[in-house]
Amino acid sequence: KVCNSILNLYNEEGIVVEPAGALTIAALDYYADKIKGKNVVCILSGSNNDITRTQEIRERSLFYEGLKHYFVIKFPQRAGALRDFLNDVLGPTDDITHFEYTKKHNRETGPALVGIRVQKKEDYEGLISRMEAHNINYQTLNDQKMLFDLLV
Repeated sequence: KVCNSILNLYNEEGIVVEPAGALTIAALDYYADKIKGKNVVCILSGSNNDITRTQEIRERSLFYEGLKHYFVIKFPQRAGALRDFLNDVLGPTDDITHFEYTKKHNRETGPALVGIRVQKKEDYEGLISRMEAHNINYQTLNDQKMLFDLLV
């Protein structure tokens, strides 16, 4: 949520803040019911934000919004397996944003780390349904913090 607030402040207001500075804005949603109809002051502090972290902040924001998902997918080790996945599983607005694969010898399948961005949060259900309909062997990483931190 903090990363989402940082990006919104920059994109909508042109304000550059560090994570601690965006914390008050990020907390507004949490307290929305308690502060409704009241005057509220948020203090935005600090602009100690390294520009090289922008991609990481954007990534965390997409993750928070439910638009970026990571999977370990076992692909058959045959020509055309990735093409089949692209044609059969990805929706028209889905985008592969990360792909790591190393061919394994003497195995029928090989694991790939795949990052997929969906256009709307609701598109995730369709993506999962298509993977299951095509018997794709996959494991989600977004909800497995330790494995996610290791691989992504």
